[in-house]
Amino acid sequence: MERVKLYCRGEDLGEVLLRSEGVRTEIRAAMPDPGDGLYRALLIGRDGQLPLGVMEPAGGELAVCRRPYSRDLRAIGALLRGEARCSFRFQEALWRETCCPAQMFQSEFLRSRLRSVSRAWWRRERELLRLALPLEEGKPFPLEALFCLAQIQRVEGRLCAVYAFREEEPVLSCQQ
Repeated sequence: MERVKLYCRGEDLGEVLLRSEGVRTEIRAAMPDPGDGLYRALLIGRDGQLPLGVMEPAGGELAVCRRPYSRDLRAIGALLRGEARCSFRFQEALWRETCCPAQMFQSEFLRSRLRSVSRAWWRRERELLRLALPLEEGKPFPLEALFCLAQIQRVEGRLCAVYAFREEEPVLSCQQ
């Protein structure tokens, strides 16, 4: 049995298992379900790609299982990785990306702590501004001084600390 990593938006989120069955190869790709759209899986080889199809949700994950001819798999060359690509996004306009979250605030406290953040997502919900900051292994918790107000959730497929602000004042995420 062979295994390769399954990437989604540049992150290693799952794996692809390949099991030779003679003229066919069973291929199963799986990853946690980001819950934001429909994903298609494919294998990337040195000489090409092999589409695997739409990943189906089940038990909190997305998965697809196919049995293509082994010759079709050999045609793409040495396997490099698997990829899951979003082909249709649910609620497309909910989160907006920003490369400069510090510029969203007047407060020097928030601006100084957000200057080093180069990627974040935001959205408005009535009078609240929600700001999602990616959690990255080996890096400090984003907006560490406010960590107790963060809600951990997936945003745009990435694990994030989500904060809520009302007129630049941080509030508990569940408060309206």
